[in-house]
Amino acid sequence: MTITSERPFNGGTLIVTDVPVTKCDCEEEVPLADSALMAGYARMLTTHNIVGNVTVSLKDIARNFSLQDFLPRNAAL
Repeated sequence: MTITSERPFNGGTLIVTDVPVTKCDCEEEVPLADSALMAGYARMLTTHNIVGNVTVSLKDIARNFSLQDFLPRNAAL
């Protein structure tokens, strides 16, 4: 199952399509790695002073970025 996730950022709203979720009882859970990618992408939009609504699929984000792209350069994994 997939959903569309909206995440506000300084300057607009990031709309991420095709986000996979698992259904647990009455809740939908987005995998942590996917949530981290979306948060990192939203932070990047803020850093680059992007304004407005940005719509992108999670597959496109994952194709162009990894979690390491959004970590501070001195962070160790």
